[in-house]
Amino acid sequence: MYSKNSMEIHTGLADWLTSSLVAILVYSLIIKRSYRTAAVMITRALVSYWTQVPASSLLLLVTAFEIVGERNCFFFKYNLLSVLFEISTPSGLIELCASTRPILLFFLLHKSHVAMSKTDDVCRSVLTEIEESLAQIKLMPLIPFPVYENTNKAAAYISYRLKRYESVAYYLSEAHGGGIRSKLTLTVNPDASCEKELDDCLSLDSEYVSKGYLGLIERLKKMPSEWTLIQISRSYNPKEIVTPRPTDKPTEISELFITRYQCGEKYKNIVPLTIKVNKPKSCSGQKTIFEVLKKNLEDTNDRENKNQATLRSLRDSASQSIEVISQEIHSGWLKHWICMLLGNFVDENLWSSVYDVIDTVIEQNNITISTRDRMILYQITNAAVQLSEVDIHNLICEVNCLTEEKNQFELAINNYRFNNSNLILKKRHPILLVLDEHLECLPWETIPCLKRHPVSRISSIHIAHRLYTKHKNSIQNGLMKIKNQGYYVLNPDKTLSNAEKRMSNFLKERDVCWKGILSKEPTSEQFSSLLKQNDILLYCGHGNGTQYLHSLELDKLDLHCIPMLFGCSSAKHTDRGGRANFVGASYGYLKAGCPSVIGMLWNVTSLDADNLARAMLNVWLPGNPIDLQKLWPKEFLDHVDYHKERELLRTLAIARKTTRSFFNYAALIARGIPVIMTEE
Repeated sequence: MYSKNSMEIHTGLADWLTSSLVAILVYSLIIKRSYRTAAVMITRALVSYWTQVPASSLLLLVTAFEIVGERNCFFFKYNLLSVLFEISTPSGLIELCASTRPILLFFLLHKSHVAMSKTDDVCRSVLTEIEESLAQIKLMPLIPFPVYENTNKAAAYISYRLKRYESVAYYLSEAHGGGIRSKLTLTVNPDASCEKELDDCLSLDSEYVSKGYLGLIERLKKMPSEWTLIQISRSYNPKEIVTPRPTDKPTEISELFITRYQCGEKYKNIVPLTIKVNKPKSCSGQKTIFEVLKKNLEDTNDRENKNQATLRSLRDSASQSIEVISQEIHSGWLKHWICMLLGNFVDENLWSSVYDVIDTVIEQNNITISTRDRMILYQITNAAVQLSEVDIHNLICEVNCLTEEKNQFELAINNYRFNNSNLILKKRHPILLVLDEHLECLPWETIPCLKRHPVSRISSIHIAHRLYTKHKNSIQNGLMKIKNQGYYVLNPDKTLSNAEKRMSNFLKERDVCWKGILSKEPTSEQFSSLLKQNDILLYCGHGNGTQYLHSLELDKLDLHCIPMLFGCSSAKHTDRGGRANFVGASYGYLKAGCPSVIGMLWNVTSLDADNLARAMLNVWLPGNPIDLQKLWPKEFLDHVDYHKERELLRTLAIARKTTRSFFNYAALIARGIPVIMTEE
């Protein structure tokens, strides 16, 4: 939010004051170790010259105190908090509508040890100022969505401390999807009234946004009851307001907020539920999962390394690392809160039994319990067969009720778990994962509790709402129906001859009567026409196909096609650094109306990419699946049960079993809403 040029504006007195404050800080901390004196002196200086001090300098000072320990920082925080609330609020907003004071106050508040009554007063005041900043941001002609998203995260964090859980759910819902919402801002045609219903799904000017939490509930009620949106957000980090992101630095491990949004009106008593997952404790010097992932992706993408034996070794090492990361997300980070990630049972009787376990205990023991705690208990029961007794106990401890009542709930859930072990095999409805941009790189679909179930990624609730609104006439039981009307583009740049041969032979053996092109690059007009005229576009080549169609042209299309992009990193969202949203071709496809996009999260080997494509199409398309291992034993090493599966998301779990390495296994993902193939 602070560019180099804007930082240079602060000169003269501000520069002198900053250097003086730093000198006082260093002198007091290093020479005299008089933390209280430093706090008082710096506070007095800030009172006198508050408006001239750059926010970055203030944050730097706070950070410097934190380096020497939380206890030492306390005196500075407490004095500064007390004084700042005696200062009138600055009338203007600095740069992109983010007030200096709310940012600093939030930073000071974060992890502070101020008394609870004082903390609540601080929270309420800061929240009011942040809400004013959000209102100003919405009035800007060109919305700075990264700032808008970060400010909503700050509001959510403070609301969580105040236990305003409805506000938390709303603010977090607004903290995602900036990348595709910014596309709307740039491409919307004000004269196209027929698109207003779709544009309202993403716009900040719509009634859904102006109504706040009630608008959020309206969105959720309109979407199918079979959908559950699980949003995973990183906690707000005030330092990111000042420091631009370097592209080569891995994401830091942080606190997470997990919010469960149940769609539809079938489950009358279910409301959004948000919980906070603490930052995992790791050994000093130990690499984080983000650092490990980044190193492995760089090693396997090294184009200068031509030694095949070395490349195989690197891929094997990467495969092992990805599998460890998958397990670490489950057991080291989310732990017992994996209960938040599971979809509802397809069998309504099974889902009703989840309600009954908790409701019966409440009624029989005349227990008074909050709606939030009831939601937590429902989720524990829903995931009971995936949890250990220790997990269940830890979760019960999060419920706010008497010890005797907790014991009653724990006993009932454990009995349910013991008597229903077969539930682990039962089908569940899809979940739509709304991931923080910085968490997109992780293989969420492969963590143990999710790998058997249908999962799709979607950038925000707004995009899910927009896709539903666009295709609602074709959606039944939460699944968009599509026909077997497809087209293929194989090896367009003539560098993947083996892949072309494998896919051509499969399409012939499986009796797939699609038209297509081989070893020929489509023109921009041709690629655009293929997307508009077909329900499925199978692309087996490098990248994601947008090299044949500029993103600005893609934004103008009105599509119902499913691009199946079996190219390296075809579904990846890329961090360009700075303070901009991540970018990816899938944004363009989804903005154009594609209900779903299939692709790869990172680079994969050609054979496994082809195996994934063949296995998915084999079970998904109309007609009887063929035995892939029998036809191509050297390419399909293990026997897989190729049963018919018309739901696209469920075919991903089947297809992953055909890969030779976990690295490629974890790369396959879906973005968008659930779809089903008709038999027509």
